[in-house]
Amino acid sequence: MTKKYDFDTIINRKGTDSYKWYRDEHGLADGQLIPMWVADMDFRCADPIVEAVVKRAEHGLYGYPVRSRNHTELFLSWQQRRFGCQPQKEWVTYAAPGVVFAIDIILNMLTEKGDKVLLLMPNYDPLFEMIPKSGRTLVESPLVIGEDGLVRIDFDDLEAKLKGGDVKMMTISNPHNPSGRVWTREELGRIAELAEKYGVFVVSDEIHADFIAKDKGHVPFYSLSEAAAKNSLSCYSANKGFNLGGFQTSTLVLADAEKRAEFEKQLGIAQTRLDNIFGALATEVAYGDPACEEWLDQAIAYVDGNKQYLYDFLAAKLPELKAVPSQGTYLVWVDCSGLGCKDGRELADFFYNKAKVEPCMGYEFGSAGELFVRLNLACSRTVLARALERIRDAAHA
Repeated sequence: MTKKYDFDTIINRKGTDSYKWYRDEHGLADGQLIPMWVADMDFRCADPIVEAVVKRAEHGLYGYPVRSRNHTELFLSWQQRRFGCQPQKEWVTYAAPGVVFAIDIILNMLTEKGDKVLLLMPNYDPLFEMIPKSGRTLVESPLVIGEDGLVRIDFDDLEAKLKGGDVKMMTISNPHNPSGRVWTREELGRIAELAEKYGVFVVSDEIHADFIAKDKGHVPFYSLSEAAAKNSLSCYSANKGFNLGGFQTSTLVLADAEKRAEFEKQLGIAQTRLDNIFGALATEVAYGDPACEEWLDQAIAYVDGNKQYLYDFLAAKLPELKAVPSQGTYLVWVDCSGLGCKDGRELADFFYNKAKVEPCMGYEFGSAGELFVRLNLACSRTVLARALERIRDAAHA
């Protein structure tokens, strides 16, 4: 019998050193801000994960681990069950510190200082910040909001920026962060075709892929074609879908054998070949235990309810804010230009000091997000309602 999980109960995270809840960056005492920023859920993990981690902790020995014999098989089975496809087993590799670390390695492997790297913008800030910080040149292809309200790729602009031949690598977030847009097979196929045509390697950050309802149809980049697989790195982790961010693990699909060998060599140099002892176990349980998939489906349904609550609240009580429809993830991209703030810093002051709500500020995702915020809706509906009421009261004060 399927267990009904409780996502309404507010779990007190004070005293747990939660990065999301109790940082004091804005000079306010602990607990005064409602945090809706970093992609960290306020939901207790699925029971089988908690039980497995507790049991392993009770063993009392935490030396260097290796992944279990069926670790990769569990990932492959999950990909098949959840997305209807799976890569070849030999394509799979790992990077313990996480997806961003893996992308940084591939960036330094495949490009030189001064080379151009393209991103669809706005985008997750570590993905574009690592480019200039590593001496590469960031090329931006702006996303647009279509008549249907969804974020769209401007393929004319994208091709114009790729066709010069000096862009070496392109990074996408699939699904898109910050908007929650789930790219279609047709859209991803066009990216793959352009990348192959102009000799551009694609890095597809799919860390949020698990938190998409099965009927929405997430498309892994490697599944587009064998050519697309050989010309890309697809990055996964159970961290976002199952709230395991503190375990810092990632699973990667890198089909090109030479690139994979070099990638694993770089991991060895950095001594980052072995997963966190609890992260490896938690990943296996998340992908292998049916009860965890039930938890995930219920969490997605609950957050979908939160999204609808947000849309309805804005339409009825706070029309100054316009939410971009979020098809996946637990993130929503909100246009706040109707509040009349002149720039992102003034908008930040409104949220932090007047509304006492802490979103991710849109300017963190690039200049296109100047008057946007990203809200994390993986929280109790009671917390969401309280945050929205604070924003409404501040806007109408």
